[in-house]
Amino acid sequence: MAKFSVFLIVMFLFIVGTLAFFNKETVNLTVWQGTTYEVPVIGLILMSSAAGVFAMFIVFSIRDAHRFLNNWQLNRRQKKGIKIQESYAKGLDAFFACRYEEAEDLLMRVIEEDPSHINSMLRLGDIAFNKEDYFKAKDFYMKAKEIRPRSVEVLLSLEKVFEAQLKWHESLKYLDTILEIDEENPEILMKKRDIFERSRKWEEILEIQYKILKCDLSPEDEQEEQKKLTGYKYELGCQYFENNNTEKAVKILKSIIKMNKDFTSAHIVLAEAYLKDGNTDEAQDVLLKGYETTSSLVLLVRLEDFFISIGEPGTIIELYQKAIQKNQKELKLQFFLAKLYYRLEMIDYAFETISVIDTSALDFPDLHILMGNIYQRRSQFERAVDEYKKALKVDKPLLVPFCCSACSYSSKDWSGRCPECKNWNTFTLNTHEICKTQKRQSSS
Repeated sequence: MAKFSVFLIVMFLFIVGTLAFFNKETVNLTVWQGTTYEVPVIGLILMSSAAGVFAMFIVFSIRDAHRFLNNWQLNRRQKKGIKIQESYAKGLDAFFACRYEEAEDLLMRVIEEDPSHINSMLRLGDIAFNKEDYFKAKDFYMKAKEIRPRSVEVLLSLEKVFEAQLKWHESLKYLDTILEIDEENPEILMKKRDIFERSRKWEEILEIQYKILKCDLSPEDEQEEQKKLTGYKYELGCQYFENNNTEKAVKILKSIIKMNKDFTSAHIVLAEAYLKDGNTDEAQDVLLKGYETTSSLVLLVRLEDFFISIGEPGTIIELYQKAIQKNQKELKLQFFLAKLYYRLEMIDYAFETISVIDTSALDFPDLHILMGNIYQRRSQFERAVDEYKKALKVDKPLLVPFCCSACSYSSKDWSGRCPECKNWNTFTLNTHEICKTQKRQSSS
């Protein structure tokens, strides 16, 4: 490259010398008003060339200086970025290790170096949130929102602060903002649904549930959400029933039974709705059809209460007898018939019915309690004591509790939805301690 530059200089001098040899004339060069100089032609050429070279030198010098300044600034930014990234990484490690004081110190250094470092603001907000300092957490999250107002992570962070403070209105506001960005986000829709469920806004929940079912769900999730749809419809029907709007209650409960004939809870509440309106025949028809469809002992026990309340105990006795004839191996039916006889003060019939039950096949505390009560009413006190001892709880009342077939939660009162696991239509009669048996089988 140096040789080529020397060659160009020599060529330039040769050309200038040649031009000077053939061009000895002079020209007048005016540099100002009244100031004129006589300059050889070759001199003018040399001055022009020198001026051009000088101009190019200035241009290239400015360009090189600009490049140098840019490179220097870039290197400085890179070094600063590396330093910030190292501090953030250390702060993040400390955060996940729950060393919050160390993490806070490191992340604050990052903010000092880069006030727009949104991830550090979010983590600092998380630290404050974990310490239950919601005011400070909200402050960091709001600063992050100013930098990135439509960030889903930022909006969710703000939402969780208001949710922790039980400020549901503000929480819903941020969830709605997220849904404006991503209207088919099932997780956000579910969070919104859960907030509405706290205040039992079942109509709003149903609207959200339909939107969830339109989202891209796995087959398992879709099946689960369909079950929840039925459950929320049931809750809305119960709400109408509680608010004495029996017309709407009947309509929605009928639609549930049409979709799922095995939904025992809907049969029971629908019958209650008819009874509230004085439609005894309709209530009886619902309970009878429900039992024929589901063979649910819960419905059979409800029919027992119904026929006794209207003064027709013979009808429920006949139902029990038909059920036993249809399924003679179902010893639980004989137990409930014996319990019905005892309830109706038909002690001899109760004794005759319960005596044929093989306790080796069906043995549970309530059976012995019933037998003990019958012996007591027959003045056979020693046998009554023996039965109470077998039951292990002398003072246990003659009451078969309900239990949840999903989580084994037990209750003396029936419920359409388990208060423990929140599943619908899972309460059954805990005969033969069936729920404990199911729990042992599932655990094994």
